[in-house]
Amino acid sequence: MKDRLKYVIDSRYFDGTCLTSMSNGFHNDYGGETIEELRIRENNPYLKAVTPSDIDKKLRLYHQSLSEPFKEITEEDYYDLLDVLPPLRMRQNSFFVGEPYYGNMYSFCFTRQGRYFKGLRSVLTPQSELDSQIDRHMEIINRKAVISKEETSKTVTTGTRLIPYYFSLDGKQSVFICNLVIQSDSRQARTDMANTLKSLRRNHYQFYKGKGHYETPDELIDHVSGKKLTLVSDGHFFQYPPGRESATFIGHIKETSEEFLFRIYDREYFLYLLKRLRTVKKESAQD
Repeated sequence: MKDRLKYVIDSRYFDGTCLTSMSNGFHNDYGGETIEELRIRENNPYLKAVTPSDIDKKLRLYHQSLSEPFKEITEEDYYDLLDVLPPLRMRQNSFFVGEPYYGNMYSFCFTRQGRYFKGLRSVLTPQSELDSQIDRHMEIINRKAVISKEETSKTVTTGTRLIPYYFSLDGKQSVFICNLVIQSDSRQARTDMANTLKSLRRNHYQFYKGKGHYETPDELIDHVSGKKLTLVSDGHFFQYPPGRESATFIGHIKETSEEFLFRIYDREYFLYLLKRLRTVKKESAQD
């Protein structure tokens, strides 16, 4: 019987939960329905029965998707989290909050350079790996960049000029940001460019928001996940320039038609985002 065990999930995403189980592989343990009957009952043609090994793989990826980039918190928040429950693991300048978020995922807090940070991590993570992640994070938030633009603009049509903007980290090769599009009234274009550069700096040159209400991809996905909404692409969620020095994450929310666009430069953040996208419903407008 154990060999027949199946779990029912929505094939479009996995958020760490299953709709139900089928011990005999064919019928819902709690109502007796088949997978076809469950699709009708739930009005969801995407329901699918998967094996325990499939679930194990999805759970591993889901745990990885929870390992969010560290976020800065206040000193007060740091000590409130330290005092709310006895820490599960504690060292000088870091600790795991004593209450799990999901499985072995706990809030991990640390302080460096007079600043305070928090992020979900597995409590089983070796200390050497935590130290490496902390060092990497501090390197990211402390790095400096040089913003530049081409002095000679390009005229694409009568009355329209393009001025490409770039940034360079630590003296490395410059990377394209976007074009400043100058038309008859350049004030809005310059305001938009200023907002783009602010977003890029605020996110430590890992990505910037190019369009939409949400300031970060995480904020977008948190909203979509919490409301059980659906992300839609016009073919592919990611677009790449010839040199693949960035990835543009683009699409809209099906239920609200809200558009979004983020340009991502950091490879680690890009890989993290791929895992997070597994946790929300997605469709292609071309399907």
